[in-house]
Amino acid sequence: MQTIFQIIVTVAALVVIVYAVQQHSPTTNKSNQATKQQTSVTHSDNSHLTEADVVGVWINHHNKDIHQQITFTADHKWKENQHHVTNIYSGTWKVIGHNQISLSPYGEKIQLSGHDFSTMDVLNYHHILNKQKN
Repeated sequence: MQTIFQIIVTVAALVVIVYAVQQHSPTTNKSNQATKQQTSVTHSDNSHLTEADVVGVWINHHNKDIHQQITFTADHKWKENQHHVTNIYSGTWKVIGHNQISLSPYGEKIQLSGHDFSTMDVLNYHHILNKQKN
């Protein structure tokens, strides 16, 4: 009899724990709404990456030997000049998360940071580029 009581108490405790975890976890809809807000066309503040933050010409001033320059356009296309070769790489880009974009077709991820998202890091290669000022 005591064993059955212990099993019932254990099961009840597990139910309470599962319920509590579900109440505190974010829902998919909230996550999707946050992603949609991040892809706004105009830059509103320094906490949410927008498409306008990405669009422009980015230059690698840190590793000058590769002569790297990446141009991002508003129609979500990108092209890269490197080693004195024009358009050596190109494709499309999209915002994928908190301060990150992805480059297709290569699957490269880039982290943007700094004041007004003026610095980017190509994560696989640790190439640091700065946005060219107009």
